[in-house]
Amino acid sequence: MTRYSADHLYQEHLEYHGSTAIERILKRAGATIKREWLYFDSVREAESFFNDYTSEYEGYRLQRAS
Repeated sequence: MTRYSADHLYQEHLEYHGSTAIERILKRAGATIKREWLYFDSVREAESFFNDYTSEYEGYRLQRAS
């Protein structure tokens, strides 16, 4: 799952694929200027971070399977 957020200087992309890591990518004019991994102790912690960080954007909230 990816979230895009436009900014004056760059675009920030968060990619979360269901593990304990989230990839954060900063782009300017379509070129990647920084790429980093955010690591968490658990999947639940990573999901919580992603949901809190993207809560202002519709359609990007993760749903935990029952």
